[in-house]
Parts: sequence; C-alpha cells; structure tokens
Amino acid sequence: MASQFTAILLWLVGSVLGLRDIQLSVPEAVGVGSSAILGCRWALDTGEALYTVKWYHGAQEFFRFVPKELPNTRVFSQTGISVDISKSGAQQVVLRGATRGLSGRYRCEVSADAPFFHTVYKSAYMRVVELPDSQPIVRAQKSWYSVGDMLRANCTSPAADPPANLTWLLNGYEVKGLDIPPPDAYRKQVSDASLENANRIIFSPWDTGEESVTVDVRIDDTYEGTTRANRYDNKTNSEEEKSNRTASFSQLIIRVQSTHFQKGRLNVTCVARILSVWTNSGILILDEERPQIAPVMGSRDSNSGQTEIISNVFIQAVCLILLYR
Repeated sequence: MASQFTAILLWLVGSVLGLRDIQLSVPEAVGVGSSAILGCRWALDTGEALYTVKWYHGAQEFFRFVPKELPNTRVFSQTGISVDISKSGAQQVVLRGATRGLSGRYRCEVSADAPFFHTVYKSAYMRVVELPDSQPIVRAQKSWYSVGDMLRANCTSPAADPPANLTWLLNGYEVKGLDIPPPDAYRKQVSDASLENANRIIFSPWDTGEESVTVDVRIDDTYEGTTRANRYDNKTNSEEEKSNRTASFSQLIIRVQSTHFQKGRLNVTCVARILSVWTNSGILILDEERPQIAPVMGSRDSNSGQTEIISNVFIQAVCLILLYR
C-alpha cells in the first residue's frame, strides 16, 4: 500500500514539476523552395533529464532527437521532407527546399527521462505557398485628373497560390470603400446616391474565402467587370497538394476631391500581401489638372504690329476715296 502511495505521489510531483512551458515556433507560411525553421523549447526542473524530442508531420514521425544515443539525431523518410541535419537538434529542426507537400500540421513531442517519462506536445499548421514572380501593376485611364473626375484604377497581382490579398492606399492612407455585392443585387442598389453614402468610393478587393465571381460595376451608366480571386481551404497533411495559381484583380473607383491632391499630385498605391510571407506594392503617381486661363489681350509687341498694318490700310483707303471723288 505504501509503495502504491509513493508511486502515485511521484507521478503527481512529476506532473506538476516536470516538463512545462513548451513553446512551439512554426512559420505560418513559407515560399516554395525556401527553408523552414521549426523551433521547440521547453523547461525542465532541476534534476530532470531529457529523454526524447520527436517531430511529426501529420501522423508520421520524421525527426527524433535522443541525447543518450550516438548519433543523437535520426531522420525518418517521408515524401517531400528534406531535413538539414547539420542545423537540426534538440530545440529545432530545419527543412530544406520546401515543396507543396510540406503543407500540413507539425507536432513537437517532448518526453522527460525516468522515473516520470512525462510527455508534453504542441502542434501548429504551416502552409507552403507559391509566390508571385513580380510586383502588382497599377493602371488608370489617364495620368492627370481634375477635381470632380471619376478615377478608375485597376490593380493586378501576378498568379500565386493562394492569390494575393489587395489593399488600396491614397497618399499612404488605406481606402475604406463599399464592397461590391453580386451582380443582381448590385444593379438594384448602386446609384449616384449610394456613391455619396459610401464617401464616393466603391472598392472590390480580393476577399479570402470566396469563389471566383465576376460582377458588373455600374458608374455613370457604364458597366465594368471586376473579378474576385478564389479562396483556398487549408489541406491538412497533404503530400500532393496541387498548385492552383491565380492572379488577383481589384478595382478602385473614386470621385476625385481637392483634398486628394498633395502639392498637385495624388499617390495611388496597391499593396499585395500573401499571409505573412510576402508583401509588395505598385505605385501610380497622378497629376492634378488645373484649368488654364486664356489671355484676354495679347502682348504689347505683337498687337502693335497688327495695329500699324490696319492703320496703313485705312489711310490708303481714305486717300483713294478722296482722289476719285
């Protein structure tokens, strides 16, 4: 009876004073071909020793660290996973040349040595993404605008998986606009009055999670197509996650106001983001068109020559009339 009580007491003490404060560091996303550093840290009480550290991708173990063994690292073959052993150890594992198959959930499992063999673990999801090969492109109908003009700017970000999320900035400030609804509902709702209610801004960004749709934007009795890119659900533990690269497109429509210009210029920026792994932007500088006042009178020098000619002609005409009377 005493021995059972002692065992239970030791187990409780081990549970309270054993492994604790496990901290997992897994990047939210990495680009195809890049390296991924997965970190796992923990705290052991005085007198306790580490038994093993195991790493899993999904349900399959791919790396193990055992301090009492030589060599103390072991790699288990798994499709698409390449471990950099020279940089991997007790508290981190480095994966080289990320492929689409590396997307999935990663788990770090840490076990203390005898007598408790206490085990704790944490997991996190990492996604391997295909990044665009260039920055977004911003275009407008012309390079100069007057106050009251309707500015239509298009932004296209190159194909990626997942598609880039697009955000508009005017002179460095994010544009908060009216999201464009589906076509049928939109045609009934959008009018000049609704533009006023939306601070004269209609904005159709790519919205994570929606299927690709094309909607008609009606401004001044004209229609323009706006495309929203697709949303992609995470595919946990997929070894053959296929590429589905898609370009992102967004259109900004805004009535130009005098406050939009700074020293006669308007900075229109489209920022493209993919999770936390990639950010880039396209910039368009537009000039303010100001009305030019036409001169009421010509220069004194030019007018003097014309006046002299007219005077000479008039004098000659008078002389001829007097001569032949």
